Amino acid sequence: MIELGLARVAALLKQTPQTWNAIHVAGTNGKGSICAYLTAMLRANQISCGRFTSPHLLDRWDCITINDQAVPETTFLHYEELIKKRNAEHQLRATEFELLTATAFEIFEAEKVQVGVIEVGLGGKLDATNVLKSKGVTVISKIGLDHQSFLGNTLEEIALHKSGIMRKGVPCVADLSNSTTVLDVIRKHAAETGAPLRLADPSSNALVSELADKLEPHQRQNLACAHEAFRLVYAQAAESTTSLASAIRSMVWPGRLQSLSVEPLTGRKANVVLDGAHNPQSAEVLASYVDKHLRPTSSGGVTWVLAASAGKDIQEILGLILRPEDSVTAVEFGPVDGMPWVKPLDSHTIVGAVKRMGISHVERQEPAIDLAAALRNASKVADGGPLVIAGSLYLVSDILHIMPPNHLVIVCCHGIWAGGPTGGSDEAGEWLIAPFQAGETPTFIDHMKAGLKVLRDDKDAVLMFSGGPTRPETRLSEALSYANLTASSPPSTFHERIRCEERALDSYYNVLFSLVQFWRDFAHSWPARLTIVGHSFKKERLVDEHCGAIGFPLNRVAYIGIDPPGVLDDEGTMKGNEAALRQWRADPHGNGEVLAGKRERRNPWAVEQDLFLTEEERRASGVATKRLNGDRGREVLLEGAVQPWSTV
Repeated sequence: MIELGLARVAALLKQTPQTWNAIHVAGTNGKGSICAYLTAMLRANQISCGRFTSPHLLDRWDCITINDQAVPETTFLHYEELIKKRNAEHQLRATEFELLTATAFEIFEAEKVQVGVIEVGLGGKLDATNVLKSKGVTVISKIGLDHQSFLGNTLEEIALHKSGIMRKGVPCVADLSNSTTVLDVIRKHAAETGAPLRLADPSSNALVSELADKLEPHQRQNLACAHEAFRLVYAQAAESTTSLASAIRSMVWPGRLQSLSVEPLTGRKANVVLDGAHNPQSAEVLASYVDKHLRPTSSGGVTWVLAASAGKDIQEILGLILRPEDSVTAVEFGPVDGMPWVKPLDSHTIVGAVKRMGISHVERQEPAIDLAAALRNASKVADGGPLVIAGSLYLVSDILHIMPPNHLVIVCCHGIWAGGPTGGSDEAGEWLIAPFQAGETPTFIDHMKAGLKVLRDDKDAVLMFSGGPTRPETRLSEALSYANLTASSPPSTFHERIRCEERALDSYYNVLFSLVQFWRDFAHSWPARLTIVGHSFKKERLVDEHCGAIGFPLNRVAYIGIDPPGVLDDEGTMKGNEAALRQWRADPHGNGEVLAGKRERRNPWAVEQDLFLTEEERRASGVATKRLNGDRGREVLLEGAVQPWSTV
């Protein structure tokens, strides 16, 4: 439901202080990018900040970030429940967006951010975000025809609504590339409001000049708006364009001319372009990019996967992006969490609109919402040529949802929880461990919790418990026992991203077998990042020695170390660790008699130690291996070979 007005959200936030300063951004196109640029600039100067944008991309809570990290689900749900109770107690009947806005502001206050970067949801004057108490600067991006049923049927009416975020004495930055009629409205309203007005011109902006060769024209304009706004709030920091440029270069803004690999889903080697263009203005920007960068590389046209929201003027959008030689697969996005009023345009309607343009190669995916099938089909049609997915940010969200994860979190297991009523607290009664591990099971539980926290905070992560069945008393693996203990806790939405690797018998294979299990479980893709959880004193062994030996880039490895109390003062433990390090340095893959012998003694159930289960798997993986001692020997990595995970 969309119902503009400030009374309900103001009542929701009546008792909530806003001690942070806001940068408020309105407009039709470029708002999200401007907010992302501003966040990068603030973080480059160690200024704590929150960002609130809409709609969300993957999960409802990822529209709220603290220091450029999406708030944890538990944090979001806690404050959302607080706001909903307040709404019910006062019978306010707030809309979904008003509840979301109040939740964001409540979180920003709790996190004590210095700055809140706030994107307007719809319009400006009557948008829920306009209850901001302290604005440092406002920004108005490129304006076009947008939500006419709420904002008016002319650019002048829409511009007046969006100008409603201005405040007396608060400077406003406006996009200079707006039409003369729009700029006239903005100028007049600024004068009436008493808001000093600055027009952002990329041709005279030092930061834009430094990055010009990396940016498309619309990106230069958005960056100029963001930099001018930042300069008005933090003048001294804005002058250091070198550090700001570095922050902008490393910035990722999903769904905006995003280059994405869909190889794990389709087998296509070339990346696709993923863009949320959903109105004529953003479609014009996308068309310009495609004409400049993609069409010159192909004689057979561009292949498109397209969806749209119901109510959109799809014909005008298609007229901007399509050419007679193009091919189109029409799809529909699925239900939008928290926004039940958003519906997809029927894919039959898209097919009809495309055919009216004289494009003959068009089809509708059956069923329309099977995006993986649509991508496979479009990849076959494209045959290595350019492929673009566009038409809706909700389609972008659905595409990213079906992509495999890219962050592997490995928890190295050290014992077996056999089950019991205390949830692991009774070491003697519930754990199978070696005598020297006495008193360490609380640390094992802390390892699990640390892995779960990373999983909770990163939607692209998968948690792998790694460890085989090492005890003769039970065939239960260390990994599955950890997973069982985790499952005995209250369930959470991220438990579906927990996996078990049940063959590793030492720390080297904790890493290597976990990589292979990830590849097996997630569409034959390799992770781009590793986080390893284990004992602090074993970091050098696991990262420098094991990851170094298998060729996983060390700059993509993080380590979380948690030791039992007093272990660093235990002379025997430290000497044993130094001895193990010497052994691994002498035998990096553990193929020699000493390390292989240890592994064999820890394998009472004769668990297979080959990397792959079948020859077909081995070929498909691209991993270079060899056999020790002839064709019937154990399979190991081929030393010196470039392995596929090193080039992700």
